[in-house]
Amino acid sequence: MWSTFVMTLKTNLRNKPALFWVIVFPLAVATLLNGMFGDLASGYEIKAVPLAVVQDANWKRAVGAQTFVNALSGTTTSNGAGLGATGSSAAGSDAAGSDQSAGTKAADSEAAGTESAGTESSGTDMRLVDATAVTSLDQARQTIAGATTDGYLSVDGSGRIVLTVSAAIANGSTNASESASNTHITIAALGEAIDLYNRTDTLTRQLLDTNPQAAASRSFWTSLNDITGMTRETTLTNFKPDAMARYYYALLGMSCLTAMGYAISAVTTAQANLSALGIRRTVAPLSRSAQLIAGFLASWLCSGLSLLIALAYIRYVCGIALGGREPAAALAVLLASFMACAFGTMIGAIPKLSHSVKTGLTSAIPCALSLFTGLYGGFAMSLSDWIARNAPAFGLINPAQQVTDLFYDILYYDGYGPFVATCARLLAMSAVFLIAAVVMLKEERYEHL
Repeated sequence: MWSTFVMTLKTNLRNKPALFWVIVFPLAVATLLNGMFGDLASGYEIKAVPLAVVQDANWKRAVGAQTFVNALSGTTTSNGAGLGATGSSAAGSDAAGSDQSAGTKAADSEAAGTESAGTESSGTDMRLVDATAVTSLDQARQTIAGATTDGYLSVDGSGRIVLTVSAAIANGSTNASESASNTHITIAALGEAIDLYNRTDTLTRQLLDTNPQAAASRSFWTSLNDITGMTRETTLTNFKPDAMARYYYALLGMSCLTAMGYAISAVTTAQANLSALGIRRTVAPLSRSAQLIAGFLASWLCSGLSLLIALAYIRYVCGIALGGREPAAALAVLLASFMACAFGTMIGAIPKLSHSVKTGLTSAIPCALSLFTGLYGGFAMSLSDWIARNAPAFGLINPAQQVTDLFYDILYYDGYGPFVATCARLLAMSAVFLIAAVVMLKEERYEHL
């Protein structure tokens, strides 16, 4: 049995078509995906937008506006320094009842909330604005016309901050300073922050008009800071996934199924009606079950190692993170390769099929089933999502989808419950494939050799 295992292992290593599909093909496709879409995720990151800040008379009367903009642009206002002169942002308690102090403290609370939200969500200060100080609206419009800014910030007669963007940004065109997607995402976040600032400032002034004594309460200002800092970036998944991760996992699902070619070769070379080697093995003293077990184990070893190479390449060369769950991913690959070998054993055991036909199924079946895992682009991914929502039973019987789900379970869930459930389904599939193979091989008989 050991000799059969070693010889099958050597035969698999000399099987160039199988080596191509299991090692070269996933590495080549992963490299292609990484080259074409490697920077796709960066298009969804928040990056500072160049904006002009109109520091006119209205701006100077809104004493908290400069503090707010400094928070968004990542600058400080120590000793009154900033983009330009502003009112004091540290009003004393003796002026707590005045409207100016109220507006300043409200703006400071808003700015503090903006800074804390950015810091807590990403671990570093999140800059939304690359500010350029101007003194009038005409100068601000000139910066837009000269393509040095994408818009400007100003204050209206009511003390509200107003964001104005260029026509190119409003119409969806890109600017040389940033990609279109980056700019639109940042503008959306900036609009929410400005809206929160205006609402907080208006509410604070209304409350102080009706109850001036509240300005002397420290808890009042603390509660404003708590409100402005309520919004936090969070994730519903185990960690922040890469935008292209799904395609790599679908690729692993296809590569796993192509590994069944090893098991198909191991079974067909033990059948007397398919090769001269099968005739010699049939009359050998080693039982057929021992030959098949040795061939299965050798095939599992080759396919498992090949897929581990593909997984390592995707993880460390292409940079597709697994959220610190690399051991679980390695276990997933080994279990998937076991299922693929069981599938290949069943295909190899089908009677009255030539070796060439069975070898052809090695690529035909994975290519067909991978359509429903989303490997072939946006349409295929939409089809995969539609099946998951409307026909989940079809995904349960698709081996390629189940292999892909192993990595989804690692990526999207906090616990390992879904991962264990998917592993159980793959083991059940493997058992069905092996039982079917045993039944077909057991009924196989030869009139003569």
